[in-house]
Amino acid sequence: MLGVHPRLNQLLVTHLKELNAESLIYDSGDVVIEEQQHADDILLLQSGELSVEIGAQRELARIKPGELLGEMGLSGDNRHSATVRVLHGPAEIIRVNADALLRLALFDGDLALEMLALSSARCRQGNQLTMLLLESIQALSDGNNLHLQQCINHLQKEAGGYQAAAKQLARINSRLGPSDGNAPSSCNSGPDVQHP
Repeated sequence: MLGVHPRLNQLLVTHLKELNAESLIYDSGDVVIEEQQHADDILLLQSGELSVEIGAQRELARIKPGELLGEMGLSGDNRHSATVRVLHGPAEIIRVNADALLRLALFDGDLALEMLALSSARCRQGNQLTMLLLESIQALSDGNNLHLQQCINHLQKEAGGYQAAAKQLARINSRLGPSDGNAPSSCNSGPDVQHP
């Protein structure tokens, strides 16, 4: 996930009373958001660390204090696209009703822009990671070990699911054996992906 968006955090904290925010405490291992659950709330992590997972607990990202989560469920079918559980607890989370937040955003242009900026940044990060995975597969297919290793190094800096993908790519490459395709190449993942 992307790091803290200080302006968005500040705007949310400013409006907490208007939003009837509720402070919740979760222990390590507790599920905060369930994949496919109806998205009624937006959450702001105050302390602890969360893991964003899809499917069979494949970790996509980690959420750190000051980050917002659950906002993606506000669009489309209004369902959460991932499960979020507490990785390191206790986790203090401020829960805000999504409808109240959207109504407030209609009258606070700064809040609306910051929420759009967060969603846009998360989409860009997802695109960068998808491109990195595709480049890794292409390098593996081409036998370009140097480029593959660069991509694997980038993937190892990401959340658990991407680290697992890096290990799998390295394992497949070792099974295929040495290759002559070591032409210099840089992993075209764009700027380093920010970590929470």
